[in-house]
Amino acid sequence: MSITINGNGTITGYEPVANGSITAAKLASGAVTGAVMPAGTIIQTVIGASETSTGSSVEITSTNAAAPTYFNTACNVTITPQFSNSKILITFTAGIRFNPDAEGYVGPYYSSTSDFSSDVHLFEPKRGASRNESFRINSSAGDAHHFWTISRASWDTTVTNTNTRYYSIGGYKSNNEAIYYGDQQVGLKMMVQEIKA
Repeated sequence: MSITINGNGTITGYEPVANGSITAAKLASGAVTGAVMPAGTIIQTVIGASETSTGSSVEITSTNAAAPTYFNTACNVTITPQFSNSKILITFTAGIRFNPDAEGYVGPYYSSTSDFSSDVHLFEPKRGASRNESFRINSSAGDAHHFWTISRASWDTTVTNTNTRYYSIGGYKSNNEAIYYGDQQVGLKMMVQEIKA
């Protein structure tokens, strides 16, 4: 059966999905909500503020995975899931710099508090004993600094309620060598999407 979008905004010939919850009438009226959308549907998308060119580099000084140094909290993203079993997709791009022999981790964190003062979670799984070498430069040369623009996608599968969640990008170092965010590179951009389970 063909689908026709009529000039008056109605749809004819639409075959509802298997559960019968999405109909042509609902589509035409705008009454299709997340509750009737199938699994895998993007329920909502939130984009954080883009980094500005006024900031300087940020040195990652934390050595604690549970209390990272954040890149720029002005770029944080807040999302309130519509469903308690949703998956949250976090994508971000940022420039980082590693000093010689630097080791550590940079990536997304979430908290239930807007200022990340407590209940901070690093949700990316690790392979091996730790994440301490997620980013590593193994060089004893004094001038072997590495500049890298990273773009990553991470799934947060820890949603169990519809409480507001706060996301930020941060990192920690696992030895004494420095890791920086920024330093004349690409600024932070982050997007968070709720995906229906």
